[in-house]
Amino acid sequence: MAKILIVDDETYIRDMLRKALTTQGHLVSESSDGNNAIKSLRENPVDLVIIDLVMPHKGGLETLIEIRDFDRDIKLIAISGKIEISGDSIKALAKQFNVDRVLPKPFDIDDLLKMVQELT
Repeated sequence: MAKILIVDDETYIRDMLRKALTTQGHLVSESSDGNNAIKSLRENPVDLVIIDLVMPHKGGLETLIEIRDFDRDIKLIAISGKIEISGDSIKALAKQFNVDRVLPKPFDIDDLLKMVQELT
């Protein structure tokens, strides 16, 4: 069982992920933007963050940088449906932001659950 924070501006994505992850026994919290995510992480550390790369207010990339500034060990899965994610861009993103996995939207929930299992 892992403590997981879902950061996505789309309510239905957060709901889908929360349901799937809690069914697997994980403790799940949610944030709708990067500002709330950072506040939540400082107050309640987690094992894994699943974060959308494109969000209003403070976006995913900016939030990733801030997360890494205060926690180098937290596991990160970046998701996005608004930017093109190819094999080369996944490798570049993972290297630049120290992201553990990248998953384009729409994705198969079983693929995400497998990633979570590998990382926790």
